[in-house]
Amino acid sequence: MTEEIQEPVIPGNYSARKQTRWEKLDTVKGKKAVHLDGIHDSVDSTYISPGQLYSTESGRMFHAGQVCVCICGQPARGKTNLSISLCRYLRWLGLKSNLFHMGNYRRAKTATITDDFFKPVPDTEEAFKMRKELTESCVQDMKEFFQGDHGQVAIYDAVNAISKERVELVERMKLYGIRVLFIESLVTDDNLLRANIQDASKSPDYQNWDSEQAVEDYKKRVDMVAPHYQEMNEPSLSYVKFINFGERLIVKNSNHDFLTSKIVFFLMNSKIKRGSVYMARCSNNKLSFKSDPPLTEAGREYSQKVMNTVLGHISKFKGENFYHNVQRPKIEATKRQPAYGVDGQHENSLVVWTSVRRRTVEAAQMFKDLGITTRHRQQLTQLNPGDAEGLTLEELREKFPHDYEEHLADPYHHRYPRAESYHDLAVKVEPLLFEMERMRGDVLIIADETVLRVLYGYLMACHSYDIPTLKFPENEVIQITYNAYTNTATRIPVEGLEQTED
Repeated sequence: MTEEIQEPVIPGNYSARKQTRWEKLDTVKGKKAVHLDGIHDSVDSTYISPGQLYSTESGRMFHAGQVCVCICGQPARGKTNLSISLCRYLRWLGLKSNLFHMGNYRRAKTATITDDFFKPVPDTEEAFKMRKELTESCVQDMKEFFQGDHGQVAIYDAVNAISKERVELVERMKLYGIRVLFIESLVTDDNLLRANIQDASKSPDYQNWDSEQAVEDYKKRVDMVAPHYQEMNEPSLSYVKFINFGERLIVKNSNHDFLTSKIVFFLMNSKIKRGSVYMARCSNNKLSFKSDPPLTEAGREYSQKVMNTVLGHISKFKGENFYHNVQRPKIEATKRQPAYGVDGQHENSLVVWTSVRRRTVEAAQMFKDLGITTRHRQQLTQLNPGDAEGLTLEELREKFPHDYEEHLADPYHHRYPRAESYHDLAVKVEPLLFEMERMRGDVLIIADETVLRVLYGYLMACHSYDIPTLKFPENEVIQITYNAYTNTATRIPVEGLEQTED
């Protein structure tokens, strides 16, 4: 059946994405703490994503049907990292996506599992039955997600080592009208493999373990799986070979549908990240949208303090003048900065992003003078308030009574006349999300609070109704640290500024 986009009730540009086009936000229950990564929260039929372009009665997007994305590969190949980052992006697009980690099912079943369980073909009947039981439980939960929760993408994170079992999964899902796309993570780079083992040794399996013992135990798992693992080459299956985390991709039987193309494009930009994203509010955050004055002396002092805070914090982990330890590509006599595509490829790199507004460009010059790469992005320009700029709440209620009520009901999607909404910003910054996904090092974003809210919403998997209320005090820098299992947000006091209780 053809799915039709719901048309806005009130015609006109400024009402194109208002509350009337979306599910009522007051039907959504249980707001979460926004400083926690929401990627492991289940999404239900009322979920509205920050980057969602439209809604349908079925809750499905892009005429793509329902898809099981099956991640496979030997241990220490970054499968969980990949599944979580992919889920984060698909949810942002508005696809109702959930994660199904086999490791979670195993840990929920029992805390004590013999080594034999981790072999794709166990030696004991007991381990064989347990593997089959846990797999069946996971498949049943995916079925319920698709049929009961109107889910669209289930991401199945497991080793999935045996070819026969992969074919059986496809046949099983066909019975439910669900197609399967496999993503096989392969690692041929020894340095990347060692780093992945270090990351995996910090998983929930090794909570309270000594780090060296955890690494040795995980290496045993790798060795147990290797002799049994069957690399994907099934001619009838749709799959993507994801080699060295984006170094090379091989696509087989993709059918070139829109959703698969979006997934492949994401994979082309996805890297294992060792750095953090730092967010700092620009000075004079309350300036008029139309004004573009130079950086004031007070703004210069504030920017210097932000720079000292960020560089000092990173130096604690990477050493003094860490940004000088980055191998840079050769630059021609024009003395331009390196091309965009190489930004953040070194783990010690720091890239500074600002808007094209004069005060943020001048603030970034301090970093540029130290040889740190800076980029100025039009997408980081603050939200345009339109005809609502400068008006008090009472004036808004009097001049735009209908819009005022709509804004109270849905401050994320609503826009005042000739204004932007947070949703507009979310759509606009999508190219920057891919740039962040490509970076292995650190990035500092100096921008207006409205833009920082949207980018934070992506990195921490916030609901759309959380984003307009996020706070970025001038006296703090927010650090978001990537992790294979969950991102973490930390508030860093800006040195030399008075700290107040929020």
